[in-house]
Amino acid sequence: LLHDDKPAYIRVGRNAVEDAYEENPDFVMDQAVTVVPGGEDVAVIACGEMVAPAVRAAKALKVQRISATVLDMYCVKPIDEKAVLQAAGKAKAVITIEEHSVFGGLGSMVSQIVSANCPKRVVNLALPDEPVITGKSQEVFDHYGLNAEGIVNTAREMLGL
Repeated sequence: LLHDDKPAYIRVGRNAVEDAYEENPDFVMDQAVTVVPGGEDVAVIACGEMVAPAVRAAKALKVQRISATVLDMYCVKPIDEKAVLQAAGKAKAVITIEEHSVFGGLGSMVSQIVSANCPKRVVNLALPDEPVITGKSQEVFDHYGLNAEGIVNTAREMLGL
C-alpha cells in the first residue's frame, strides 16, 4: 500500500502490458527505477508501455557490444532529475521513448534537464505531432518505431554505427 498526499494522475491503457521486470524492484515514490544498469554508450529513459521494449532493446544492444542503461520513469512529474543526470552523465547519448506526443512529455522534460546540466544529444521516440494512424496499439507503435527495433536503430545511428 502506498500513500502520498500530492495530487496524482494515473494513466491506464486498455490492453494488458507485458512485464518489464524480472523481479519486483524496490519502489520509492517519485524515483525512477533502474531496470537495466550500467550503460556507458546510451541511456534509454522510458515510461509506460515503452519500458518493456526498452529492456528488449538493451539486451539486443548488449549482443552488439553496446551498453545501455534503461530507466523506468514511471513518474514524469515530478521527474527524477537525479536519475536522469546520473544516467545521461555516464552515456554518450540519450534516448527517450514514450507512447505520447513528441511535445510536452517525458522527452521534453529529459531534454531540458540534459541540455541545462550535461549537454549531449537526446532523441525522443514518440508519436508525431500530426494525425496518428489508427490500429491496435502495437501496430501504431511499430509504425512509428516505438519498439525495441526502433530503439536499437536509433542508438546505433546516434553512436555512428
